Amino acid sequence: MMDDATNMPTPVTRGELKAELEQFEIRLEMRLEQKLEQKLDQKLEQLEIRLEQKLDQKMDQKIERLEQKLDERLGLWGGGLLAQIQASERRVLAELARHLRAFQEAMLTQVSAIDDKYADLPARVTQLEATVFQPKRR
Repeated sequence: MMDDATNMPTPVTRGELKAELEQFEIRLEMRLEQKLEQKLDQKLEQLEIRLEQKLDQKMDQKIERLEQKLDERLGLWGGGLLAQIQASERRVLAELARHLRAFQEAMLTQVSAIDDKYADLPARVTQLEATVFQPKRR
């Protein structure tokens, strides 16, 4: 240290020097830790980017291989599979038609039972109207 009045160094005790060196050491360690942390963050980001690129590349290759295998297998199955689907479709439609006919017959049976029950209704209503609404005598 310098004394401003005489421009001569002021004597420093060992304790003061030791305290100053400890402070300096702490500040230096903090700066080094910050620099190291920044460098590590940068390296980690770079590594993450490279890993993502490699992973994307590997995934693209895997997907491409799987698509090729799928195309090959679908090509093998294509003709036979389409024929099976069409045959199944015809069977399902035929069975559906049978069920619809059976349903229609059941509904006709139920409706005819109701019709039979009320077949004489028009005649009964006519008779009832004749009784209730007799012409007025003058």
